[in-house]
Amino acid sequence: MKRCLLAIDVQSHFRPSQGMIQQVNQLATTMPSAATLFKHNESEVPLAALGKQPPMDTSVQANITTVFDKYGFGLPEGVKVWLKQQNPDEVLVVGGHSDANVLAAGFDVFNAGFKPVMVPVLCFGNDWYMHTVVTGIWDQEVGKVYQSVAELKFGGL
Repeated sequence: MKRCLLAIDVQSHFRPSQGMIQQVNQLATTMPSAATLFKHNESEVPLAALGKQPPMDTSVQANITTVFDKYGFGLPEGVKVWLKQQNPDEVLVVGGHSDANVLAAGFDVFNAGFKPVMVPVLCFGNDWYMHTVVTGIWDQEVGKVYQSVAELKFGGL
């Protein structure tokens, strides 16, 4: 099965755990991988005008070299072009804030004609309850939920 990895907003603003980052980095060595970096541009998405705190960090914490700048919740068009070039059977969507950014990315990947999958331990959110709700929504509306990284069957992960 051909998979690729899409790491959504794995940056310090969203406070990912080091353990999760390590697992994402391990997976990134086994398949084509890209990341998004949530950036602020008031003319793209007026976060400040909407009363939201924009992220100030400008780097992805995962070791992924293909990075697409992202403004707001939707995936940049470049990500969809990249996915088409990869032609995967599944797109493993990981990262942070599962209750907004990861869920929105999952719908975008699905709408672009790909099969998004998720591993909840490789995603993080503001609180466990919302993370659990998102996992249920993903399973019902978006795609497969693997309960562990081991289900992906990638060596020692």
